[in-house]
Amino acid sequence: MKLKLTMTIIFAASLSACGGGSGGPSGQVAAAPPVTTPVVTPPTVTPGDLQTTVPVLTYASDSPEFQFVSALNDFRSNLGLGLLAQNPLLDTAASNHLHYVIINDINNGGTVDMSAINTTYSRPQFHIEDATKPLFTGVQEIDRAQHAGYAGAYVGEEGAFGGNQGILAAFNSLVATVYHRTGLMYQFPREIGVAVGADASQTVVMELGYQSNVQPQFNASDFLGTYPADKQTAVPLHAGVETPNPFPDLSTSNADFPTKTSFPICVAIKEGQTLTVNSFTVTEAGQAMPLEARLMTKANDPNAYLASNIAFIIGKIPFKTNTTYNVVFSGNAGATTVSKTWSFTTGS
Repeated sequence: MKLKLTMTIIFAASLSACGGGSGGPSGQVAAAPPVTTPVVTPPTVTPGDLQTTVPVLTYASDSPEFQFVSALNDFRSNLGLGLLAQNPLLDTAASNHLHYVIINDINNGGTVDMSAINTTYSRPQFHIEDATKPLFTGVQEIDRAQHAGYAGAYVGEEGAFGGNQGILAAFNSLVATVYHRTGLMYQFPREIGVAVGADASQTVVMELGYQSNVQPQFNASDFLGTYPADKQTAVPLHAGVETPNPFPDLSTSNADFPTKTSFPICVAIKEGQTLTVNSFTVTEAGQAMPLEARLMTKANDPNAYLASNIAFIIGKIPFKTNTTYNVVFSGNAGATTVSKTWSFTTGS
């Protein structure tokens, strides 16, 4: 959809002046009524409950699992989100599913197209195990986590591929998307488990969750997070391909994404609130007109994946290299007006 441009409405008040005339019986001008300043009560802020420290990871310090979780916690910390603690039971669930994926993937000689959408669950086949296939441990991630002994009230899963470019390439491929970045930004999970394959694709399985005997973590009611962040550098130029496809007009099998998208920009508020967008623009520094862009929210998400607390803007052309862009956002977090202006610079 075409992004609505910011509209400024100027109200001109017509001032009338009265000249001449007399005052009251004494000939004096009547006193003006006292001016009262309205009392503005700021919204009450509910504090958050975030994990700002977690135990040291037990993965080997040179392992891809250590690098992946460290990168994710850095990403969350910079956004103002709570950290995730390693849970060995989620590690086991991730490892079990990783081996299922590798052995059954059609690209490895198996019979399952992991990118196909499972019609029963409306999710990529990557996240659904078939009980008739080798190494089955549970249909969905909550089932597989419980099979590993995790008493989860919630478990979510993401998958990525390093493609022999390293584990950080796999992590960055998630950050470059709409839906998978949203999953990395879920505010309530407390724990994580990760497994990385030694296959040529360097397949990654990540499980996020919190257990039924603890409360989920949550942000303060006035939280407003943005990504890319203010003054961030080396920002990529375009969106990453993902399944399902957030842009039905674009093909994931050709050059559409590198030529018809910019790197996604997002604004998020506390989960459970509704973010209403009044204006959301990205403009190249030194230019007057914002980029033509897509605005994505829960209201227009073609796959109904986005929650009500997040909004994305994605340009219809890639960003230029080594260029600064200015972002302006205004809207409402529930009944509270929120706004943010920031800038970032792309990489080469």
